[in-house]
Amino acid sequence: MTGWIRRRPPVSVGNDKAAYVEAMFDAIARRYDLMNRLMTGGLDVASRSVTVDTVYPELVQTAVDIGCGTGDLAFALAKRAPRARILGIDFSARMLEHAAIKRVSGFPSDQVRFLRGDGMRLPVADDSTDAVVSAWVLRNVADVSQVFSEAFRILRPGGRVAFLELTPVRSRWFRPLFRLYFHGVVPILGRWLSGQGQAYQYLPESVDRFPDAETLGEILREAGFPDVSVRRLAFGTLALHTATKPDRSVGKSSHSDAQGSRPVIGNGTPARGLGVEGGPLTLRWPVDGASWNSSVAQLDAPHALQSWEWGEFRRQAGWVPTRVLFERGGRPVAAVSFLRRATPVPGWGVGYVPKGPIVDSRADDVWPEVLAHVARIAKDTRCIFVKIDPDIEASRSDVRRTMREVGFKPSRQQVQYPSTMIVDTDGPDDVLLSRMKATWRRYIRKAERDGVTVRLSAGTGDVTRFMDIYRETAKRDGFIVRPDSYYAKGLGFLRPSGRASLWLAERDGELLAGAVVLSHGSRAWYLWGATSQLGLETHAMYRLQWEAIRSSRDSGCTAYDMWGAPDIMGDETDPLKGVAYFKAGFGARHVNWVGALDYVVNPALNSLWLEAVPRAFSILRKIRGERTGHAVVVPG
Repeated sequence: MTGWIRRRPPVSVGNDKAAYVEAMFDAIARRYDLMNRLMTGGLDVASRSVTVDTVYPELVQTAVDIGCGTGDLAFALAKRAPRARILGIDFSARMLEHAAIKRVSGFPSDQVRFLRGDGMRLPVADDSTDAVVSAWVLRNVADVSQVFSEAFRILRPGGRVAFLELTPVRSRWFRPLFRLYFHGVVPILGRWLSGQGQAYQYLPESVDRFPDAETLGEILREAGFPDVSVRRLAFGTLALHTATKPDRSVGKSSHSDAQGSRPVIGNGTPARGLGVEGGPLTLRWPVDGASWNSSVAQLDAPHALQSWEWGEFRRQAGWVPTRVLFERGGRPVAAVSFLRRATPVPGWGVGYVPKGPIVDSRADDVWPEVLAHVARIAKDTRCIFVKIDPDIEASRSDVRRTMREVGFKPSRQQVQYPSTMIVDTDGPDDVLLSRMKATWRRYIRKAERDGVTVRLSAGTGDVTRFMDIYRETAKRDGFIVRPDSYYAKGLGFLRPSGRASLWLAERDGELLAGAVVLSHGSRAWYLWGATSQLGLETHAMYRLQWEAIRSSRDSGCTAYDMWGAPDIMGDETDPLKGVAYFKAGFGARHVNWVGALDYVVNPALNSLWLEAVPRAFSILRKIRGERTGHAVVVPG
């Protein structure tokens, strides 16, 4: 069979390759889709899906499909980018006729349009489109570099290209088998199905004559794309080349993340599809610590778990932060501190945006772009999933709808409590006291009369004392305590900048209660707390919380989040009912957040994660004799 293949005369395309290819595709148009399915065993469908993923369809507003053929790639992109307007261009009139027929049955004409044209002379304006895609076309054009140059011309800065093409097989064992199939079986199948055996003889020969994937990548770089990525698909028979058009203000050099993550969007790259007052939405990345904290604090609902220090604290446990600021007119409007941690599955990790993303309420229109960018980071860094749990009230149906549209779904695993109790600190002492229950005011005064004093800790020795009563509290209330090093490291990263403070309540030198309070911008949070048995009897925690609330107000905070509450107040079966009663006494109001949502990148591994990981932790806790509890909140 192999000898027979080699003896067959090569197909001659003549001097005018364009005319030959156009006539060939006109001839095979009627059976083109069927032949693709059979010839590839359906791998063409999967490969198109991967191609669409690489241009981040959630961000796409406009796209061009070069050599669209019967429209399958354009339609695949339209399904993933329902807000996008897609133009398919091909020089085969018969192929476009079949594309138009398929569009009528499934897509509105204003979403997907088809136009007869030449990929080397695209009828599209400069810097006007978000994505350029193409599948199985490059072998058929007279000048590949001209196609790449045209793609570069029409792309907006930050736009993506994805070129899918057949490529010579590298595997030494698979190469002869594939050659036997590709040069022997495919032409016979093509002649039988379409009556055009010569077209399917041209197919394998065009691959033999075409540059390999690495050479093609160099040609793409020469067209102006600095960050070309090559991915082999379908057992190495396909090569997917992807790249991003650089921002002119940045130049054509790729930036590396100071935190070790790969680039996501270059520094200052305009976010696409958002014409807004005051200038376009821009993404700033990487960002130094001081600039990050200052920018996040300017948002109207910052969170300490999105602070620079929290990310560095979690880095010690293997979480690598990637931080991106969204700005409009030079003012921050959103922030994402994305944490990624490796898993035992080689090459895969999990992502988490603790208590984020943060989006300023005065810029709610940027939610789609911010969420899509979170999904993009998850894909770029090969996360099985990314979890978010922003402080957005559950009543915000508009934001919840946007989350669903982008692909975030309610998570089966919560990290933070989806409900909380918040004390508004917008008043003098007498106003704050008037909001409390009378018994709470009496306990505060009694603790003071009984000699309970409250102070801010400044030394490391107090951390050890705090941990002693923290373990006592955990044993009494039945919640899990992490190793002392976890809390020591946390305070070590958070206290020097003032992000965390350790409050201590004492009497005659004996520690009765302690609390770690976080603050960032206009908000403060009661993070960890503990009370000794004597502290319970002397109401030390009441006095301590009062002083922490006052101090938060005096430092400019307008809200003191006591972190953690039942989803339904008054639910007698909820283990947090006692905690909620204690917090409500300080005048705290009950708030339901949207809770955790997941964007899943790898469904198969995600299912394994959801089933295997909780079971492993459950077994480990049984071995250790531990049980979970909610008496003291230990988030993240």
